[in-house]
Amino acid sequence: MSSAFNDNQIPLYIQLKNLITQKIKDGEFLPGEKLRSERELCELYDVSRITVRQAMNELEKEGLIFKTHGKGTFVAEPKVEQELFTITPFQNSLLMKGLKPNTKIMEYLVLPNSYEISLILNVPLVEHIFQLKLLGLNEDNPMAFYNSYFSIELGQKMLELAVSASSRHESFTTLDLYKNIPEINLRTISQTIEASIADSYIASILEVKKGSPIFIVQSVIYSDQNQPLEKKTAIYRGDKYKFSVIRNPNNNEVSP
Repeated sequence: MSSAFNDNQIPLYIQLKNLITQKIKDGEFLPGEKLRSERELCELYDVSRITVRQAMNELEKEGLIFKTHGKGTFVAEPKVEQELFTITPFQNSLLMKGLKPNTKIMEYLVLPNSYEISLILNVPLVEHIFQLKLLGLNEDNPMAFYNSYFSIELGQKMLELAVSASSRHESFTTLDLYKNIPEINLRTISQTIEASIADSYIASILEVKKGSPIFIVQSVIYSDQNQPLEKKTAIYRGDKYKFSVIRNPNNNEVSP
C-alpha cells in the first residue's frame, strides 16, 4: 500500500479520492486533462481496482471528474458559483471561471393561460401568455435551462431583443434584456431554490443522464411598480454549479 495512505480509520477509497481532489485543487491536474487509467492508478498507489473505482465514482458524483466512453476519465471544469443574495448575470458567472458563455433560443410559443400563471402574472385567464425557452451554454456544453412566461406584449418584445442579442453573438438571460426596455425598471425578484434530479426531458436538454442532480430556481420578477413581469424556472446542472451564502454570526442576519 502507498505511503500516501496512512489513516487506518478512513476507508482507502476515501483517502484516494481526497488525494486526487487535492491534486485537482492544487492545479497538479488541470481541467480537461486526462487522468491515468484504473490499472495505472492501481499500480501507482498499490490499491485494488475496486478501491480505485469507488474513489472515481465519488469524484464523479462531486463533479470533479467526468468519464467519456471509449476515451477515458478527465478533470472537469471548476463549478460555477452563484451567490444566493447577489444577482450575477449568467455570462459573468462563466467569464469569472475563464469559461465561454453562449445563449441559445430553444423555443417560443403563444399558449393558453393557466390558473397558476394567471395568478402569478396577473394576466386574465382568458388571455394567452408567451413562453420563451433559453439554453445557457459554455461554448456548446449545456449549463442551465431557462423557461419563462410573460404577457403576450412583453413576451414578444423579449423575443425581439433575444433574437437581436443572438444575432450579435451575445450571451444573455432575460434579466439582461430588460435593460433594453426603457419603460421597465426592475425592483425585486422573489426566488425559491431546491435540489432535485433530472427527468428524461431535462436530461435530454442539459445532456446529462436521467436522475442526475440539478438545482431548480423558481423566480417571479417584479417592476418598480410592483407589477409581476415574468415567471421563470431556471434549471442548473448539479455537476456544474454550486450556490453560496454569507451569514453574519453576530446578529443571525444574512449578509448579501
